Amino acid sequence: MDRFQEAHYWIHMLERHYHQADPFRWYLSVFLKAIKEVPQLLAMELQNESGFTEWFRDQREELLADPLIAHFAEQRNLVVHRRMLLPNSSCFVGVTELRGLKLGMGSAMDPREDSDVAMDRYLHVAREHDFLGLLIPDDDSIPCVQRVWKLDGLDGEIVDLCAKAWLRVGKTIGAVLGWLKEDVPPLSLDCLHGQQRVQFKLYSRDELTVRMAQIEP
Repeated sequence: MDRFQEAHYWIHMLERHYHQADPFRWYLSVFLKAIKEVPQLLAMELQNESGFTEWFRDQREELLADPLIAHFAEQRNLVVHRRMLLPNSSCFVGVTELRGLKLGMGSAMDPREDSDVAMDRYLHVAREHDFLGLLIPDDDSIPCVQRVWKLDGLDGEIVDLCAKAWLRVGKTIGAVLGWLKEDVPPLSLDCLHGQQRVQFKLYSRDELTVRMAQIEP
């Protein structure tokens, strides 16, 4: 359970550092490690319980056959044995009225770059022509960067997928607790705050004006 709750904590960190490339990648890596270790620890800690190993074999095989769990395990193996984890990332610079992106332009984003880099690139151009109107005073809109992280081979945004994987592993833990005739606590994730709060980084126009003046021509 401790490792399972640790994985929950790493989802919190993914949300908190969504726009900071290196911490986001590192927290994703430790989430993949923690979630992969949960069934391993269950098997080891309860192996001396009469009948558990035989019963749990099917539960574990069913869990590992889940396409999302299997893909996450594969990504973790790649990190350990072959290379750094570099998810796919896209980025939109524009304005929002807190109901999604109202106006913006997007492109692929280097997964090693923070979201601020995309805004700075726009500000460099905006010195000559603020074609998106990010710096024009407007009480109804807020300058923003919208970022989305994904993994090769999977549909869906990474934090959402981590939540689904956590809940799926939680289902197996619930089955184990049921086998032990223990109470099964409800599964809940209090860290998922929605697309607008996580994917969007908001900026003050006054701060952007100062920042633009500091950018080298």
